[in-house]
Amino acid sequence: MAIKLAAIDIDNTLLTSAPERKLTTENIQSIQQALQLGIKIVLCSARPLAGVKRFLKQTGITSNDQYVIVDNGSLVQTVTGKTLATHTLAQQTVSQLAQLCQQNHWHYNAIDSTSTMCTTDMRVGFYTVQLAAKYQAPLQVFDHIADFSQRTFAKFGITESPEILDQIEPEIQQKFGSSYYVVRSRPFLLEVLDQDANKGQALTDLAQNLGLKKHETMAIGDEINDLPMFEAAGLGVSMGNGVPAVKKAADHITDDNDHSGVGKALHKFILDL
Repeated sequence: MAIKLAAIDIDNTLLTSAPERKLTTENIQSIQQALQLGIKIVLCSARPLAGVKRFLKQTGITSNDQYVIVDNGSLVQTVTGKTLATHTLAQQTVSQLAQLCQQNHWHYNAIDSTSTMCTTDMRVGFYTVQLAAKYQAPLQVFDHIADFSQRTFAKFGITESPEILDQIEPEIQQKFGSSYYVVRSRPFLLEVLDQDANKGQALTDLAQNLGLKKHETMAIGDEINDLPMFEAAGLGVSMGNGVPAVKKAADHITDDNDHSGVGKALHKFILDL
């Protein structure tokens, strides 16, 4: 049967590489053509909603019957902000992680349901600031962990150099991996989320909400955190610049993100049929 929903990662998938990180004309036109056919185009990202809105506007994904998967699958929302499904972190977990980061002098932040990045890290690391700018999210530094205890948090992130995260990741996986979803969503970002918070579960939640079968969905991505989305979709498409594990898991490999791989995949599996 025909594809009725395309779940598309944003960074290094829909967008070109740094420093431009922009939408190509072919990607925009392909998405708009798919929308005209009634296809659900779902942007899926580790970004919070605040960091996705400008791409929704640029591609024309603005109507009430279009959806986004944000915060790495913690939230499924309409593009206008109505929440359909949530998989958020308990406050106790956020406090435990923050204390661990404080003890080890790791830079960290916790993103709440309003896209605000919270931390008690007075040093505020370079990668934390970089993420806040990319997400277009406010960054608030608190004196004590208890000061942001009344918020609902979508995810927790440790932001350090790739070399440091290479050393940290096994410890975090050992302590939290059995009860939470721990994923390296960027070379400098290690995230801890609710066990059911991943792009795959979010895609399954959304498809069920819309009454769509697995074979009516496709997913396009490039990174490890896109793998659950491949498992949930009927068709998994790796970008040409995808990491080896993603390419191995994919049903098809399209062009890279600097050569409109998303647009080419939409043409191959939806627009040119």
